[in-house]
Amino acid sequence: MAQAGINAKPSLSAWPSNVVPQGQNVTLNCDTHNKFNIVKFYKEDGDPNLQVHKKMFRGSLVLGPVTPAFGGTYRCYSYKHQYHNELSSHSEPLKIIISGIYRKPLLLVLPTPLVKLGEKITLKCHSEIMFDIFILTSHSMGINKDTFQLSAEYHFGGSNANFPIGPMTPEHAGTYTCYGSYKHTPYEWSESSDPVDIKITGLYKKPSLSALMGTVETSGENMILTCTSDYQFDMFHLSMKGLPLGHGLPAEQSHSGTFQANFLPVPLIQTETYRCYGSFRNPSHVWSSPSDPLYLSVSGNFTSSTEPDSKTDNHRTMNILIGLSVTMMSVFLTILLYSCCSAKKSKSQEQAPTMDQECESRTTLNRQNPERQEVQEVAYLEFDQLIFKQKLPTPISQIPKEISTDPSVYVEVRKC
Repeated sequence: MAQAGINAKPSLSAWPSNVVPQGQNVTLNCDTHNKFNIVKFYKEDGDPNLQVHKKMFRGSLVLGPVTPAFGGTYRCYSYKHQYHNELSSHSEPLKIIISGIYRKPLLLVLPTPLVKLGEKITLKCHSEIMFDIFILTSHSMGINKDTFQLSAEYHFGGSNANFPIGPMTPEHAGTYTCYGSYKHTPYEWSESSDPVDIKITGLYKKPSLSALMGTVETSGENMILTCTSDYQFDMFHLSMKGLPLGHGLPAEQSHSGTFQANFLPVPLIQTETYRCYGSFRNPSHVWSSPSDPLYLSVSGNFTSSTEPDSKTDNHRTMNILIGLSVTMMSVFLTILLYSCCSAKKSKSQEQAPTMDQECESRTTLNRQNPERQEVQEVAYLEFDQLIFKQKLPTPISQIPKEISTDPSVYVEVRKC
């Protein structure tokens, strides 16, 4: 290795990132603090077949399209063109990682990506591949911030690693991704997981959330939600069940001097809980405290409130229970009456065979002439609010043909 010279130590960086997807290019920049200096790059470890130190550059080197052979640790140094023996110190090492060698893992945020200031979360990186290690990276505003590495835990169906983060501060906000890798090939990583955005909430005064009433009557229609604040926020954000919806909307000043944003259309499919937040463009991952929850429900008509309607829910639950009880009781009565009728019919067949013939003749007559069905007698058992009542025999022609909305249950028993 060359000895340090009179020139200052250069700094080595990679653009756009030191983690390079396979097949893409990366630019190594060696800042020598003197644009007239000659720069040389070299590779300390990794694939020894890749030689870059024989070439001279003015400050940058483009690598690619990269393959696993490009992975390794790089350094650079410089010297003045006319003084080959006066070399600068060598830069700090820079690791170039080649990603996309294996399938991407899955990154989960537990319990939610909207985290209150001071709370803790867990980022779980999971893969069906039995990796040795998992790597978690974070960046904000396109700048890499931190890299964490954990040994994998094995289980049936794959491997995973749990990264505890917190207590949360604004510095923890940003975008996180994870990778899987092996110890014997540390410069070869899997494809990046889908990114997750961590938002820190609770730094500013909460806004208020309201709904435009009367615009929704049935499930599937759209509504307008308005987020309002006295603070001059740059953006407003909407969440449902603790998860952000979309990328937010710019704040607009109203005639009253407040700032607001209208979220539309928001499809109302079922009962949901909504909140809204305010934020500034920089930093964009730091949000206000959440608004009070807004509960929106669909039950034929549109209703909204800051608290769930427990009476409505109890009434609906009671109706369901009564309906189930009625159905079960009707099935029981049908089986009971059928058994009784079968037993009676068997006894009659033993004692009076001629009765069978009479019943058979009547059935034949009824099939040929439906108008004669009025001579039959029908017995009904009515189940109404858990009370049994017996009605007098009624001709079939007087039975209502339309289905009644009365919760009563009728069981028809034909007498032969």
